[in-house]
Amino acid sequence: MQLQARIQADQAAANHAAQIQQQKAENDAIHQRMKAQTEVELAKVKAELEARMAVLDAHLKLATSESGKRPRSLPPGARQAQDGHHYVADAQRPGKFMRVVHHGQ
Repeated sequence: MQLQARIQADQAAANHAAQIQQQKAENDAIHQRMKAQTEVELAKVKAELEARMAVLDAHLKLATSESGKRPRSLPPGARQAQDGHHYVADAQRPGKFMRVVHHGQ
């Protein structure tokens, strides 16, 4: 009887160990799937950030180009005078002009 009880205990322990190994394998598979999904998402975020950085770098290079100045937009109807400044007609004072001034120079 004692031998049979021992055999049953050994079988129960073996079954339990097999269940633990199966659960460990399932957990490892879940972990690998989650890791792969996370790496894919991380790669997407990295690519998006790199694209944004490329745009920012291009803007920075443009802002600090050799000329140091970016062309500024002028209001409609602005004309350059002999003094080099741009002027627009003053609607309040016919025949008079207002000089275009860019702030932040």
